[in-house]
Amino acid sequence: MLELKNIKKDYQTKYLTVHAIKNLSIAFRKSEFVSILGPSGCGKTTLLNLIGGLDRYNSGDLIINGRSTKEYTNKEWDAYRNHTIGFVFQSYNLIMHLNVLENVEMALKLAGMPKASREEKVLQVLEKVGLADKAKALPNELSGGQMQRVAIARALVNDPEILLADEPTGALDSETSIQILDLLKEIASDRLVIMVTHNPNLAHNYSTRIVEMLDGELVNDSNPYQVEEEKNEYAVNGKKPSMSFMTALCLSFKNMLTKKARTILVSLAGSIGIIGIALILAMSHGFQTYINDVQESALAEYPLSITRQAVDYSYLYDLIRDIGEGETEKVDEIKV
Repeated sequence: MLELKNIKKDYQTKYLTVHAIKNLSIAFRKSEFVSILGPSGCGKTTLLNLIGGLDRYNSGDLIINGRSTKEYTNKEWDAYRNHTIGFVFQSYNLIMHLNVLENVEMALKLAGMPKASREEKVLQVLEKVGLADKAKALPNELSGGQMQRVAIARALVNDPEILLADEPTGALDSETSIQILDLLKEIASDRLVIMVTHNPNLAHNYSTRIVEMLDGELVNDSNPYQVEEEKNEYAVNGKKPSMSFMTALCLSFKNMLTKKARTILVSLAGSIGIIGIALILAMSHGFQTYINDVQESALAEYPLSITRQAVDYSYLYDLIRDIGEGETEKVDEIKV
């Protein structure tokens, strides 16, 4: 069960405070297709980011499976984002030098899934979104709709319970938008899909619930949900996402190969820096050695001898005593 209670979110600038979300309360069913409508700047994307754990609320509470997220540690937030939430963005956010299979597989790599199981699962998800024949294609070889399907496949590959879509059809034509919404409607049959959109016609045709926002507040809900209907729906997987060292090394090496000129320039600059430091250290050591040799040769030609000599201070004691006796005699003569 996902529920927001009296959520407030403010953004502080240098001169003023922007109230993005104002005392908003809403709850969602386990499986439904929710569209969030409203003008630009009304807080739609902010609400999506709060639900997805990408941003933190200032007050109120986000409740997941009956548990307040006020108690969540950073590790639990990471687990929530990686295992419970799937994100679909308007700009796709694909890695351009990786092919379709590798882009979708990236989420499984971050989750630490063994290599033997990754490719089979990725191909199953690509089959679901209709891109199994494009597994080896690069993103720049795909249309806008196909790239958005790749983004959806990447969001689904970890089997998230909640799919968040921020303007998924904003950069697509009408025909392609319909195809994407047909896919999202199918996905919403067994999980919660929350979509932000500016297109009310598409929202009314495909969504099972429409939420309207204005100036950071909820102004209309076509199918409100009572929390008592369902209990204990979402279970946050506490497993911490991790990538093996070899996987990270391979990805880094592949990234270097895609930008050969930059890699060569960086390597050359690094080499020049290392060589320069080595030369400075070598010259410093050479000068110090030369100074030491000069000192040693100078001392060898003009040796210094240091001897120990005792000083007899007894004569000073006798002298002081004689002077003292003489002054005593003069005083006695004056008294007489």
